[in-house]
Amino acid sequence: MRTPPARRSFTRRCALVVAFAAAIAVLPACRSQQSLAGPTTTTSPPTTSTTTTSTTSTTSTTTTTLPPTTTTLPIITEGGIVKVANASGVDGAAGRLTDELAALGFETRRATNAAGPDSDLQVSKIYVKPGAEAVAESISRLMGGLEIFPMPTPAWIQGATESLADANVLIMLGHDLAGTALDDIT
Repeated sequence: MRTPPARRSFTRRCALVVAFAAAIAVLPACRSQQSLAGPTTTTSPPTTSTTTTSTTSTTSTTTTTLPPTTTTLPIITEGGIVKVANASGVDGAAGRLTDELAALGFETRRATNAAGPDSDLQVSKIYVKPGAEAVAESISRLMGGLEIFPMPTPAWIQGATESLADANVLIMLGHDLAGTALDDIT
């Protein structure tokens, strides 16, 4: 027995409505996966495929969602010389961070103390000179996403810009991260 054209049209419209509803239901999941990605990952939206099978009496829809792919950004250690300034008052904190960064392959200079308006910071930050941005961004990721600013003149450390010498990345270690190992920073 042959299905009348009006019924086939109704069946096709129902299948399209079901496929459209499934696509709409998947979109919020795609957006939430993208917004959860932290500074170290890149996600691609899940792939969705819809297969519709139609017979004269039933319609079925199958939706498949693949997991997102992630990419970890590399840590760039070359192209910058790092100096850490203690802006927290925690004895030895800048020296310990300098040692940790050197062990990871960063070129470092002797730790110092902060001065001027940055002498006592609640929140750590990074200053960078042009050309060393990739190293500053890598350190920022290692330290939980610190804000990066252009290097001030004079540098807010003891001995000012002269003490900075050839360093082109300056970490101002504040109270928030002083004494915390890199492995313990989330």
